[in-house]
Amino acid sequence: MHHLILGGSQTNAIDLATGVRDRGHDVLVAGPDGPLVDVIRSRGLPYERVELDRAALAARSFGRLREIARTFRPDVLHTYELTSTLVGYFGAHRRDHVPMTMTINSMAVPDFMPGSIPLQVCGPLIASEVRPRTGSVGILEIPTDCVGQHPGVPGSDFRTEIGVDDDELLVVIVSRFARVLKQQGLETAIRAAARLAPRHRMRLVLVGDGPAMPDLRVLADATNAEAGHDVAVLTGERPDPRSAYAAADVVIGMGGSLLRAMAFGKPCVVQGENGFWRSLDAGSAREFRWHGFYGIGDGGTGIDDLVDILDRLLADRSLRKENAGFALDLVRQVYSLDRAVDAQLDWYRRTLAEYRPPPVSELARTTVTVAGWFGKRVVRRIRGTSREDEFNSRDLIAPGIRAAVPDSFTPEPIAATHANG
Repeated sequence: MHHLILGGSQTNAIDLATGVRDRGHDVLVAGPDGPLVDVIRSRGLPYERVELDRAALAARSFGRLREIARTFRPDVLHTYELTSTLVGYFGAHRRDHVPMTMTINSMAVPDFMPGSIPLQVCGPLIASEVRPRTGSVGILEIPTDCVGQHPGVPGSDFRTEIGVDDDELLVVIVSRFARVLKQQGLETAIRAAARLAPRHRMRLVLVGDGPAMPDLRVLADATNAEAGHDVAVLTGERPDPRSAYAAADVVIGMGGSLLRAMAFGKPCVVQGENGFWRSLDAGSAREFRWHGFYGIGDGGTGIDDLVDILDRLLADRSLRKENAGFALDLVRQVYSLDRAVDAQLDWYRRTLAEYRPPPVSELARTTVTVAGWFGKRVVRRIRGTSREDEFNSRDLIAPGIRAAVPDSFTPEPIAATHANG
């Protein structure tokens, strides 16, 4: 894995690795040191350190990953995101003939990624926009643990810790506090809470950390000072945020964070960018199942929309219960980890069946295009025009996100089980 800091792609990889191991297969996780190493070890998964989180260390990690592959002798090398995939492709795959698959969980797949490697992405929209490839393209939607995360997990200790009374409504966000994708929405949520607090006995709690933390802390402190009491609380990062989800009456989020909230049977509000906010319910689900639990608005912060959505949810307990039940049914039927592990094992079998050594023409093209991309990154960094997360940039993904869901997309309906326990 490219990182072992707290994040959706890394958490998904560890959950899948655990599930594959539990089905009787040998699994080894390799990646740079980070907070999730403790999680890997707590699951009983073997771990090897490889510095894959910085392109400058690619030469060293190239040899290290080959050494691990020669010792462990995997049937399949499964890499996540860009750097680890390129290191594995030019090393163990090309030189030692280890069959390989890659997962890219960004909202767009770079054109320079080798086209013969079987590719998994996390949604139908992304798959539809991938350039033509000789290798297979598969969809593995974000896997969500519906066993360790469920409506019966207690949240009372979390409420006690932050001083929230039993009759106080809790709106929770569990997120990376990144500047790209996240910060504007997190700040909008704090400002929305300030407008809602005078008419609802409620509190907003943000769980996480990241580059935007100082700005969020300043805004929360100012909001609380103006209100004369705590309206917005920042708890910091938690490797295991289950009690925060469990304590929530409403959850705001995007992507994997929102899916985890669904597993707890919570009413959910989808956060996007550029003023996008939408409640997750039976009417909006088809859109989110096409392009993921995210959206791009028409401009501004969308604070009026968010205040309106939260106002209705906080005021209407029956609406919260209805939306929570739908969210729980959706995640259990479409996004459960058990279902994802089945799909992942089928994908590994397909990868083995389709394995062919990479053609010389592809090696040459990949070498040239990757070198060109890294060269442009260096130039942009020197000029001060670099982007923090290029393949999740709004300009790149906006056309697909804003386009109408195609009529051909007909996902299976969600059966109402009302299984809230």
